[in-house]
Parts: sequence; structure tokens; C-alpha cells
Amino acid sequence: MSRRIPAFVAAVAITATAGLAANADASTSHRSHDGVARRAGSVGLFGADGGFFQAVKGVSGRKAHKTAFFDVSGSRATATAVNPVGGDDGLLCDTGENVVPVRTIRTGIQLSLVLDASPYDDEGGDGFHFACSGVAVHGRFALATGDSQGLLQLRRRHGTWKIDRRVQSPGLDDAGDPHEPGWINFRTSVTPATTFDNVAIAPKPMPDGRYLALAVDHTNRTLAVVSGVGSAEPTLVGALRAGALRNGALDQGTGGVVFLPGSSDRALIATMTGFAVLRLRDPAEPRLKVRTKVGDGSHPPSSITVTSDADHVAVAAGSHVFGSRNVRAAVLHGKKFRKQTSFRLSSAGTETVSDVAYTANGTLVVLHGDSASIPGWFLTLVKKVPRGHHAVRGSTSTTAPSDPGSLSVWPAPSSP
Repeated sequence: MSRRIPAFVAAVAITATAGLAANADASTSHRSHDGVARRAGSVGLFGADGGFFQAVKGVSGRKAHKTAFFDVSGSRATATAVNPVGGDDGLLCDTGENVVPVRTIRTGIQLSLVLDASPYDDEGGDGFHFACSGVAVHGRFALATGDSQGLLQLRRRHGTWKIDRRVQSPGLDDAGDPHEPGWINFRTSVTPATTFDNVAIAPKPMPDGRYLALAVDHTNRTLAVVSGVGSAEPTLVGALRAGALRNGALDQGTGGVVFLPGSSDRALIATMTGFAVLRLRDPAEPRLKVRTKVGDGSHPPSSITVTSDADHVAVAAGSHVFGSRNVRAAVLHGKKFRKQTSFRLSSAGTETVSDVAYTANGTLVVLHGDSASIPGWFLTLVKKVPRGHHAVRGSTSTTAPSDPGSLSVWPAPSSP
């Protein structure tokens, strides 16, 4: 069900901030003896309860260490994206009318001035408001979803994120007004879906130099393919509507679709009962292939991630993490995935795995927990999963995220 509400009753989010909230962890900044801030070798961002976001360092090692716990004045910490280029800036979503940039993630995270997305309120229906639900970053450009009929394109210039006003969509929004600059319109007969929330950008351009992006409305079981993202003329080029895409666990965040590292047009996507290859050889005709069930298929997957060698996939579903191999053969030649392992990190009956993310060195970062226990939630680092077994390393305590799909890490498998 849509989370959009009429704009006149929408909660007011922050309008500007230049630093962390007052309750940020004292360890936010790490400085060497000569006074120069040390740069973390690996970092992660994810949502906690009450609309708070958590930042950690050391996700490629043996245990993640907290560096910040902060609020952007929203009620739900929905989505994060660390820039794969350098890992030092990123974006946050909290289902409000703002997109929140963050900077100096590796040395002492700070919030930048928010980007006001309220001019795009009527892109999901007349009288409704933009609700930032998903975000994806690629170097100097980014995309944000607003639980609406399209995407908001952002551009980073001189170290500052801004709405990309070069983008001009013809036609009118649902209120009958011209689309504001920066908006990539999906409001066509091809995509009747109105609540796009998930988004992903290909790590490499197509042979013609254009980047593909994917946006998914799991409520209305629809996927959209956009070509030319990051340019002045991104265009909706294809769409897919399939019952298998309906998945209530993926209504928020960015955990349900992943491009293969180093790929321009090869992706995996979570389905109602497992995952599938998303065939994009012809972006105008996307197709689901090699559909695979995880477990007994009774728990909708909440997150999917792929290793740097593009041959191993991990999926979070219910209380378990499932690992499979043979990704390249499945994507390129339609062969079956090979199940390798499944495991859980707690014996608690109410344990849930919310998010999984591989780092570039093959460490699996798992956000999981039991809301009935105190402390109930953890970020745990797991090694050796691509080998067909697992070795649990350190766990860092946190609180339950509002929704699955908020976890992002750097360096990720697709980081340059």
C-alpha cells in the first residue's frame, strides 16, 4: 500500500543543517596525532529505529565500529547510498520531502544542506507529496525515488549535490502543471504504476556511452528501464509488469535489485519467492529469466547482493541468508544457479534478516535482529560465504530499522 499522504498533512522535515545532530556519537571524527583526520578503509550506512541513521567503519574487516548515530528529523530511516567513487559522500532518504546529502563519510560524517523535493509533490497523484524512499549514486550523478511516477535526477558540482535542472520532461504532472526541471517522467500508458520506490544504476555505461538505471514499484509489480541517466536527457525506454515482482518486503530502500559488478546491462532482482535474472540485452524489452526459489519460498526476500567476481549471490529472506553460485552462467547462458549454503545468525524464533551487502573483498555485511530482545539488532560481518560455508566475525549492536533496504557499504563490489 502506498505511503504517500496528502501534502497538507505531511510532516515538516528539516530545512537545513550543516553538521550532525546533537546526539551524534563522540567517535564521529577520528584524528591522527598530527591533527589530520584519518580516512576509514571501509564504511557503511544503514537505518535504525525512530528515523535515526547509523554510520560505521571497518565493514571489510572483522568488526564494524560505530562512528555516528544521527537524526535528519524524519520518522523513518529508509534508504542510504554511499558514493562508489571514493566512498566519501552519499545520500539519505527518510520518506520525507527532502533528499539529504552527507559528506566526509570516511573521516567524520557531516550532513549537508538538504535538497527540497516538495516541488515534485504532484508526481504521484494530485495533492500528494514526494516521499523519498530510495536513492542510488554513481560518481557525479544520482537518482532518488519519491513513491511517485518517475525519478528525480541529482548532479554533483564542485562537491555539492543539487537537483539536475538540465532534465526537462514534456507534459504535465497529476495536478495539471508542467513537470519541474530535474524530473524523469514515467507517467505514460506503458507504466501505469504510480509508486516507484527502488532504484539502481548500472556500474558501467552501455557501448553508446549511456548509463542504464532501474526503478521498481513492487506494490504494482512494475519495473522501469531508463537510459541516459546522468545526462541532460534521461529517457524511459522500457517497462516490465510481472506478478513475480510483487513483494511487500521491498516497498522501501534499495535492496531488491542489483547490477552485476562491471556490467552495463546485467542484473538480478528479488521476486516474490526468490530471485531472477533480469535480462536487459534489449532495454526496451526487459525480461525475467532463470527464476529461482530461496528456501521454501514462503518468506519474500528483503535484500540481494552479488560478489566482486559476479559469480556469487546472497539473499536475505525471513530468518536466513541464502548463498548461491553460478551467477555468470545463469545471466549469460540461462543455466541454473547452484545453491551453496543457507544459515541464520540466531536461534531466536523472531529473528529477521533485513539487509545483506557484499563488500569488495567478499565480506558479507548482515543487518539482522530480534525486536523482542534487548539488545535485539546487530550488524554482523560474515566471511567465506562465497566458498559455500560461513565464518561469523564481529557483531555491532544497533536498533531495528524501519524497513529493509537501508544498508549501503563502501567499497562495494562495483566500486571503481
